[in-house]
Amino acid sequence: MKLTSIEKETIINFNEAERTASIYTHNEALKRQLLELCQTHPEQVCQTAANGWGGLTFELPKKWLKVSPPRKPTPAQLEVLARMTQKRLGR
Repeated sequence: MKLTSIEKETIINFNEAERTASIYTHNEALKRQLLELCQTHPEQVCQTAANGWGGLTFELPKKWLKVSPPRKPTPAQLEVLARMTQKRLGR
């Protein structure tokens, strides 16, 4: 049985009492990133479960979690980007 896209969810869970967060995910890019962190930071990040359907669960410090809005470039930055694009296109 294959899971649908809507069934392939990511769940981030933490509470106020503990210092760690749990991330359950089917997202391939996030799984790769977390598996790499397991290798580079084994004392802080570990895989705790695999559900057999492609979902993996990880535990990591909750202070590593961050929600950030997309950056909005300033008019000066937009001007520099426009010049770089024109230069690349040979104009």
